[in-house]
Amino acid sequence: MQDISYFRAIVFNRIIWDRFRSRRFLTFSIILFCLILITTYMIMHKPKKKGYYSLELEDCINSKLERFKESINSNNILITEWPVSDRDPLSNLKQDEKIEHRPDENLFLPYVGNGYIGLSLTSKEGIFAFNQKSTTFPLLYNPLANIYSDTMTKKEITYVDILSGLVGKIQCYQENKNCIEVSSSVYAHRIRPSILVQEITLNNPTKQSVTFDIIQIFSKNWNLSTVKDDNFNNMEFTVSKGIIDVIIDGKPKHLCLSIGSTKFPNSIRLNEHEFNSKHYAISVIKYSVTLLSGKLENLEPIINNLENQVIEELKIATKIGFKKLAKEHMDAWNNIWKSGFGLSRSLADGALNGDRINASLYYIASSHRAPLIELDKPVLNQSGVDNNHVYHIERCYEGFSTLSAVKLWKLPLNEKEVSNLNYLWTLTLQKHGCKGLIDLGVEGIIQAVLLSLGGLKFTHHHLETNLNPRQLHRDYFFRKINYANLSLISIEVIVGYDNHAKLYVSLDDYIKSNEEFYACDAGCIDPPVTLEKNKRVEFPVKLTNPLTAILYISNDKTHINELKHALHVQEIDIAPQQDANSIAIHKHGHSLGGLAALFWTLFIILILIFHLFLFKLIYRELCVSNNSDYNSYDYKKSDYRRSRSTRTV
Repeated sequence: MQDISYFRAIVFNRIIWDRFRSRRFLTFSIILFCLILITTYMIMHKPKKKGYYSLELEDCINSKLERFKESINSNNILITEWPVSDRDPLSNLKQDEKIEHRPDENLFLPYVGNGYIGLSLTSKEGIFAFNQKSTTFPLLYNPLANIYSDTMTKKEITYVDILSGLVGKIQCYQENKNCIEVSSSVYAHRIRPSILVQEITLNNPTKQSVTFDIIQIFSKNWNLSTVKDDNFNNMEFTVSKGIIDVIIDGKPKHLCLSIGSTKFPNSIRLNEHEFNSKHYAISVIKYSVTLLSGKLENLEPIINNLENQVIEELKIATKIGFKKLAKEHMDAWNNIWKSGFGLSRSLADGALNGDRINASLYYIASSHRAPLIELDKPVLNQSGVDNNHVYHIERCYEGFSTLSAVKLWKLPLNEKEVSNLNYLWTLTLQKHGCKGLIDLGVEGIIQAVLLSLGGLKFTHHHLETNLNPRQLHRDYFFRKINYANLSLISIEVIVGYDNHAKLYVSLDDYIKSNEEFYACDAGCIDPPVTLEKNKRVEFPVKLTNPLTAILYISNDKTHINELKHALHVQEIDIAPQQDANSIAIHKHGHSLGGLAALFWTLFIILILIFHLFLFKLIYRELCVSNNSDYNSYDYKKSDYRRSRSTRTV
């Protein structure tokens, strides 16, 4: 009986083993393995949520952003979402404290400025003033009205509207199943630099009224400070004056200032079903142009004069009206952005893209005055140069393309970092021959930055493009470059399907006269081509020995015809195809082509599985089938012996 039980156990184990080795089980195991792999991949690459909000709050924020959708997609409006787990962006950050964020997250500081004043929504440092070295220092005054409620859950975002030169905040408060919207926008007036405007809009779709608290932090820690209330054109204002101490180059100095701001009540009541409830606030900031020293009492006449200027400008601003002020401001910014730069989006790790470039250009522009368009033109700008300064572009920009300079594209997280970014850019441009453009203010520095991005350089008679013909892996667009204040010229670098780059040049408009412009490609061996207005002219990208610029543009035909004799080119040919792997990495984030990395991973797994099946079939055919007869005979023989021994018993 023991032998029979033993025999049955062997047969049972053999059956289990055969099932284990069956194709069905193997197929099931492979499918299960693939599912586990796909699930793991999706979990690892799933975007992390910044916070946990109700569906109503999510829908509220998304609906408010819908009107910005086109601008967000084109990187003209930059959004920063503040998670619940992080601190309130309007909380009181200490002076050197930074906002913590994930390394893969772009935080766009909601900062406004015009080279005279600067202000960020994310701190209570308040207004910053600029001195002659383009550095900033706080005025210890925050006129913004911060609206909040401690009784409702909220979600909020901040945004930077680059084209309009303003920043804003959208808050959604949840009340049962409905959401109440509180949004505000702030701008530092571009052509009236002492004016700061805030617009607040509230919408209450609920069936009950709600009350919001308001916080305003005016002057603090001023010397000889006095405050008085006044009324202009049916608006309540608080006018402050005083002196603050600042340290410049290790020396104590005094800054005289006066600020007048709209005074809000301590709370705002919003009735049920009340929509588009608007509230406006305006501030006028005046401070002494130079830092002073001496006894404080001797500075009182300066303070009184600044106070009179504030009151006078408050009367003018309130009389003009908020709609006209906003239109003046936006028209001025649109004029600043008539020239611009674009490049194709890259999916490569750590690649520089349009959002970061636009943000950096905006912060730089917000740190410079616009003396050419300001209504009350100062006699001297910050650089000490007369505003009628000639449009001097000689030798600008003489150096490497700033697209590869990592330090120039670091996003600032506070006002001090905005000042540092502006200083670094200004220093870089000055040292590469662009001081003449910087002296013109914001219009000039934007032109200088555009030249630096493409390695574009003005000489006495022409503009040349010094991009490396071997490293044109992305498309570049230079829009309306100001050529010596004579015309606006656009340049495009497009990488085709054959991985060959081509140049496109167009004459967009004339500024002063209808002079003819000419262009030639690398080496200027071929005859120059006449540029026609609003017509794109194509040029091949050529590689020369020795290396020369890939494009030359001039309004002097004799000069451009003579260039080929001055460049001394020994060899010239069409530039080779751009590196396919580098192009693929920029387009797809990897060098495997247009399909996702997950597809190629699964494709390789399927190939391995196929080869495993093939090996299994060969193994069965060659090894298992050859031993089957012997195994069968041996099995029957042992079975026969066991049966005989059983009958003997």
